[in-house]
Amino acid sequence: KKEMKKSRNEADTLQRNLNQSYKALDHSKLKYQKAHIELEITKATYEKTEVDGTVSRNEVDKMKAMYQKKIRDHDDGKGQYANQLMKTNEIQQEHFFTLLPCVLNNIQSLSVGNCDFFKELMSKCVKKEREIAPIVAKCHEEMEKVIEGVNSSKDCGMIVNKLKTGDVPPEDFVFEELQPGMEVKTGTLRKTSRSRSHTNLNVTSPNSFQRKRELEKKTKAHEIEVAKVQKEMKALQMMVQTYTDNPKFGDVKQFQGELETAAHKVQVLESELNAFKTELADVNHQLENIRSKSPSVSRKQYTQSQQSSSSSSSQSDTLERQNPKQISSDSSTLASGWGDDFRDVSELPPPTLSQAISIPIPPPMQNVSTSAPPPPPPPPPPVVAPGPDYEELKPRKVVALYQFNSDATDTIPMAEGEEFFVSEGDQDGWTKVQRVDSRFFEDMGEGFVPTSFVQNI
Repeated sequence: KKEMKKSRNEADTLQRNLNQSYKALDHSKLKYQKAHIELEITKATYEKTEVDGTVSRNEVDKMKAMYQKKIRDHDDGKGQYANQLMKTNEIQQEHFFTLLPCVLNNIQSLSVGNCDFFKELMSKCVKKEREIAPIVAKCHEEMEKVIEGVNSSKDCGMIVNKLKTGDVPPEDFVFEELQPGMEVKTGTLRKTSRSRSHTNLNVTSPNSFQRKRELEKKTKAHEIEVAKVQKEMKALQMMVQTYTDNPKFGDVKQFQGELETAAHKVQVLESELNAFKTELADVNHQLENIRSKSPSVSRKQYTQSQQSSSSSSSQSDTLERQNPKQISSDSSTLASGWGDDFRDVSELPPPTLSQAISIPIPPPMQNVSTSAPPPPPPPPPPVVAPGPDYEELKPRKVVALYQFNSDATDTIPMAEGEEFFVSEGDQDGWTKVQRVDSRFFEDMGEGFVPTSFVQNI
């Protein structure tokens, strides 16, 4: 490639030299032509002046001197033109018969060499392709197997599951009757109905189903990580115990530091896992609410209720035809009993917020009381007091893993090893408890403590 470029540069240089010689020849030729024209004009003027008797002798001598000067200029231009013509012919002969053929021969030899190189290269490529042809054929077979194994229905299902949002179709439009004397603006009836139907479905984020999938993946990953770190903690505890029983093995402090780090990591992972589970429960609840608001579900439930009522009515008609007197007496007895039952149900108070079922939280790791306690989370917001039916449930007991000093009015201090009854489940990292006895503190107070500081008994 470099040799080819060098030869082309040489050819360009030769062409530039030849063009310069042509320009010099044209310049000398123009100069000679100009000198010849001026000589002819001066000669004609001199002859006319010499014949004219009215011109003085002095003017005639001046014209003669100018005529002689033009002759000398003409001869100089003619000589320069002839000299340049000879040089240009020599340069042209050398260019077309010596220099340019040499450059063209070099370019031709390089081209032939390149052609031979590409010929050899293509021959090697064909040979290699023949050698790998069985491998390519095998790859094609595998590709055909993969193509045949494509399941369009399964792939479409994966795409649908990936793009699923959890939303439901809008509700049916409700007929809005216009009463006499009612003022209605033109074109607002349809807009109002449509906006109301959309408003009823606006109860969650645009893509709750995808958030559910993401939370399930994170929860699974955190559970695997917690199990892994707990396994490491068990090994570290065994090492600490071994080095404590046998001091000659080495210093036990290095393993204690690693054990504390692992314990703190477990607490952080469990806290994040609890947060993911809580959010997942909220998302599932939102999706269930959306599903319950779906018109298709409502129609399905309505159809099932109609079918069940029709079947029950048909059975009752059959029984009545078989034994009308017994059915009549039984119906009166059941009606009197049902009236009391429905009255009792209607009079029941609605459930309070504190009676909602909370998600169970996995307890922290045991045998980590020697590690430093993690920093407590910020105090929880005020919550609704538990209802009267809540006290009838069997309380859950927990034990304190660390000492906690209360710094807020709605929290209580606790000592390590103290037992409590759980009043309310975990709320943003805090659990409401009540003391079992007054061994550590005089008061039998009730308040919030960090969830990560206690463990179920």
